[in-house]
Amino acid sequence: MTRVTIVSDILNLGLPVGKEAYIIARDRRIDVAFQYLIRVPVIKKEFWVVENDIKPLTEADTVEDYSREAEKVIIDIALQTKRFDIIKQLKGEKKAD
Repeated sequence: MTRVTIVSDILNLGLPVGKEAYIIARDRRIDVAFQYLIRVPVIKKEFWVVENDIKPLTEADTVEDYSREAEKVIIDIALQTKRFDIIKQLKGEKKAD
């Protein structure tokens, strides 16, 4: 099972674009448009999709997502505790990158 992100819905199947999914099967016949069967855990459904609708998730993508989520949590805590210097530090680090 390969983790993927749904990047588009070319054939208007009602895919949840931007959500994570797992490839659970592949049809290797060349005369079939829908090549991959994916499972979308968020909505508990399976879809047959074309290759252009999905993008494999790499470890770097996952780390980037986690760091964004961690930053959101840190900002929320800083706002609750009124420690605005923490937010300034985070924003300063982003400018340096």
